[in-house]
Amino acid sequence: MGQAAYLSRHHSLESDYRIGFYVSVPVKLKWLVLAIAILQAEVGSQAVITGTFSIIKQYYALGCFPKVKIIHTSSKTHGQMHST
Repeated sequence: MGQAAYLSRHHSLESDYRIGFYVSVPVKLKWLVLAIAILQAEVGSQAVITGTFSIIKQYYALGCFPKVKIIHTSSKTHGQMHST
């Protein structure tokens, strides 16, 4: 809500193609915020991959997913696989 309040007060149509979030970040913190955003994107993508694997595994167990050959890439780490 604080970011929305900042952007509503400091929004200008004359601004160039800058992203509003990064305009609201102080100059000294821009690189830190960018690094945190990249890490959050990586964590989010891993969550999507894990969730997709879980849904496919459940569909497969229920017989609702087409039969595919699953090769687990690690016998010690659960959840790593690829299909052929």
